[in-house]
Amino acid sequence: MRALRKHALLGRRSRGEVLAIALGASLLAGLALLPVQARSSDAPEEPIWTFDFRLTFLDVTFRNTRDAVIVGSRGTILASNGRYPNLWSPRHSGTKELLTCLSFADDRHGWAAGNRGIILTTEDGGKSWKIQRPAADENQPLLDIQFVSPQTGFACGAYDTFLRTADGGVNWSRITTGTELIYNDMVFRDAQEGYLVGEFGTVLHTTNAGDSWEKLDLGGYAGSLFGIVLIESRSLLVFGIAGKILLSEDGGQQWQSVSSGVITSLFRAAANGNEVVIVGASGAILCSTDGGRSFSKRMDKDLTGFAGICPHPAGGFLCVGETGKIFRLDTLKADK
Repeated sequence: MRALRKHALLGRRSRGEVLAIALGASLLAGLALLPVQARSSDAPEEPIWTFDFRLTFLDVTFRNTRDAVIVGSRGTILASNGRYPNLWSPRHSGTKELLTCLSFADDRHGWAAGNRGIILTTEDGGKSWKIQRPAADENQPLLDIQFVSPQTGFACGAYDTFLRTADGGVNWSRITTGTELIYNDMVFRDAQEGYLVGEFGTVLHTTNAGDSWEKLDLGGYAGSLFGIVLIESRSLLVFGIAGKILLSEDGGQQWQSVSSGVITSLFRAAANGNEVVIVGASGAILCSTDGGRSFSKRMDKDLTGFAGICPHPAGGFLCVGETGKIFRLDTLKADK
């Protein structure tokens, strides 16, 4: 899943390894994946029924109010079909590397990243992709990527990996944070202010695009953090192993623990106003309608582990994860 940023090669458990353990599967051992099969040979974009997939999906985002893109294992990139809401078209990625993360700066310009530091880009809304940063021999995976404009973007990953570009990804600068930690997730409010989260309860804050970092005090918590999400105003949530959730309502200066009601790992979250959904291993879906101050628990009926989630333009959220599952969730109404 998006959190399946696995790697035994890291020598330590990354978020991906934790997820693989939680789900009882490891990509390194090889997943029993079925090939992509088109249901229609005469359709111009080779639409695929969602239930044909047995791949692991790691991230999803909408590039506009209608069209979404998904990335995942074996270099998979899917684009939603404009004519049929339950169909997805496979796009040629040019790689078989695990793709862990995805970001669109606007309707046309997008990036995907993943295993061995590979970065792909599209300039036509995800129809075609090219490798912008080739996979390296040394396996230091990228676990999150975010572009705040078509020119300015950031990426993070294993072993103190933080990358920055000012030219749309043509060139990337590696900036050290001064640690050897695995950074599992990040979020930037704009081109200057952002946060990194990772191992040992680490939350770093920058106000100068990563040139310098402040380590935030979580009150002694030292467990692995897998994700972070910004809510309205200055509120943010961090979360991770064993269902841990921490909320700050002042930009990260003070934190309070929030009950999750689960003991499974939590991997990704999305917010739309005061609605927040966190997803994780073993079917965990946590929903909040009060800006993350409290959560109600919903368990996926198939106990699917989810690692990608984004707000749906029509309301609710879209989740993706294990065994090719694509799940529409409305936090206030019945699940769809």
